[in-house]
Amino acid sequence: MNTTVNDKKVVSNGYKYFMVFLCMFTQAIPYGIAQNIQPLFVHPLVNTFHFSLASYTLIFTFGAVAAAVASPFIGKGLGKYNFKLMYFIGIALAALAYVFFGFSSKLPEFYGAAILCMIGSTFFSGQGVPWVINHWFPGKGRGTALGIAFCGGSIGNIFLQPTTQAILKHYMVGGTKHGHLISMQPFFIFAIALFVIGLIITFFIRTPKEDEIVISEAELKEAKAAAAEAKAAEFEGWSAQEVMKMKWFWVFSAGFLIIGLGLAALNEDYAAFLDTKLSLTDVGFIGSMYGVGCLIGNVSGGILFDKLGTAKAMTFAGVMYVVSIAMMIFISFQPFGAPQSKVAGIAYAIFCGLAVFSYMSGPAFMAKDLFGAKDEGVMLGLVGLAYAIGFGIGAPLFGVIKGLSDFTVAWDVMLGCVVIGFILLVISVIKIKGMQKQFEAEKANK
Repeated sequence: MNTTVNDKKVVSNGYKYFMVFLCMFTQAIPYGIAQNIQPLFVHPLVNTFHFSLASYTLIFTFGAVAAAVASPFIGKGLGKYNFKLMYFIGIALAALAYVFFGFSSKLPEFYGAAILCMIGSTFFSGQGVPWVINHWFPGKGRGTALGIAFCGGSIGNIFLQPTTQAILKHYMVGGTKHGHLISMQPFFIFAIALFVIGLIITFFIRTPKEDEIVISEAELKEAKAAAAEAKAAEFEGWSAQEVMKMKWFWVFSAGFLIIGLGLAALNEDYAAFLDTKLSLTDVGFIGSMYGVGCLIGNVSGGILFDKLGTAKAMTFAGVMYVVSIAMMIFISFQPFGAPQSKVAGIAYAIFCGLAVFSYMSGPAFMAKDLFGAKDEGVMLGLVGLAYAIGFGIGAPLFGVIKGLSDFTVAWDVMLGCVVIGFILLVISVIKIKGMQKQFEAEKANK
């Protein structure tokens, strides 16, 4: 029997924001363990098992590709099966991946664990968090709720990074530069933490029931009216087929791909590098500062896009990344334990975090702002794919260059990628915006 309108109950805003808190908590702990702390294990594992930096950091490439392939299927599954079950499957897979990490000693074993971990995190984070938010906030407040939820990853970094370094330090000998693990116990510790906290969240997190109303008729009407008004004012744009024929789309994509090459090292290889220059405690503190920077960057990114536009906002991000890599190059010339290295490391963390919006919310904003709403979903996929390809190649590329020369040269190459990539991207944005004006003028004349 279908539930009648009179039988339904309106869910309070307080309960809806409790769901937002659970999503934020998901990002802070389960996602933070599954994804954000993995770079901190790179240097200890490379030293312990005598891998090359390039070969080990392929875990990030394989993981990203596997998650990209699995994501559409997971998204379909969320619509067919119980959300709690899907969420728990993701938690279990990610925790199991850390158990596999703990038993691994060969590269293929680490690659397999990384793939499993990335697929698991897609269940509860990449697909799961937006799924929950979209169901509890179908109209007004969705953007704010998503912003709060995804800030959890940055908040988690603030304390997870130093905690991870402290645990690694306890199970290492020989110092940070040449030290190695005497036990794989840290992986099992984090596997238990991820599973237990994820299980607790599973008990409470859910989507609305059939007898629950999450938005009143008045709010729904207001949301539809606002959406209709926005739809009338937005740039309709071109079809995906038309965009694919544009020269400046390919320049834009090439620029974003090259940016991904440079930024992969900043996100995945920073700990492996800093471990050779600073103590584990200092590296952990820098990681927490990166969390602070990301928290500010995620919150302010939307404002920058709205106020400055795509070209200026991405130029700002490019400058922040150039300064961040410059700090790394400066540190590469310093002796181990130099106090100025810690200061430069903190500067790297803050500036890099401030620009995190460029690849977090950037693809979604740019896809619609540049190419219009006609094939927005397809364009978002293409824009995101360009960056993902570059990012997937960037981490092992950094390791290869470092192996052939040293960290300084590797950071110089990454700096070149960032500069060239942002120049291509900003120029193409300006050109595409000019094409928009011409398109609208021709449409008006007709």
